[in-house]
Amino acid sequence: MKLGNDRFADELLAQAEGFAALVTGADLTRPVPTCPEWTFEDLVAHVGRGLRWAAAVTAQRTFVPFHLVPEAALPAAPVPWLRSAAGLLVSAVAANGADNPAWTWVEDQRAGFWLRRMTHELVVHRADAAAALAVPYDVEPGLAADGVTEFFELIPARLRGNQSPALRSLAGSGETLQLRATDVAGEWRLTRTPDGLVVTDSTGPADVTVRASAADLMLVLYGRLPVTRLAVLGDVALFEHVHENSAF
Repeated sequence: MKLGNDRFADELLAQAEGFAALVTGADLTRPVPTCPEWTFEDLVAHVGRGLRWAAAVTAQRTFVPFHLVPEAALPAAPVPWLRSAAGLLVSAVAANGADNPAWTWVEDQRAGFWLRRMTHELVVHRADAAAALAVPYDVEPGLAADGVTEFFELIPARLRGNQSPALRSLAGSGETLQLRATDVAGEWRLTRTPDGLVVTDSTGPADVTVRASAADLMLVLYGRLPVTRLAVLGDVALFEHVHENSAF
């Protein structure tokens, strides 16, 4: 079940605080192995600019070019800038109204979209920071499960906006995949159709079944953990193909 906007507003602030805590005092030249060629400075700039851009889009209710986003440049003191960026987005959504219009790149043209999208963006990038520092990382299972749901919900919009060979290769002739979370109620059934990979409510056996904690499922889908973290039963090659070609 999709979480509510109030929950996402709280989670956005909490994830931003957790990310900021990892960044505080860190060497900004440190490499980030899960984001090849990025340093901590690149990671912080990406997260902070993304939050400020989403806040500007929400406040203006229309697309805003990155070069017109207020205070988008990474300052000399990046941590306060990062923390305030999350607050700007939460405030912008509250002022607009979560169910009121705002530009997005998906069919859902409501301001609340950005709370959810940027929360999961922070969940993933907090994992990047934790991995770079070799410190423990965890995320609440229900939030991670929603991240898996959102990942698959975004595929049709990504396919419309990016006709890459990889995304086109997700189309098929009825092959089925099932993912199950082992630590929270969460199951996702997917079918490869001629139009692409779609979430279905089908029942019965699947060609391949994947089991893991919700957090591991989410982070494998986003390429932050290896597939070996999952229990894959059935057509392993089918899951590997979908995983490799749905990379976000």
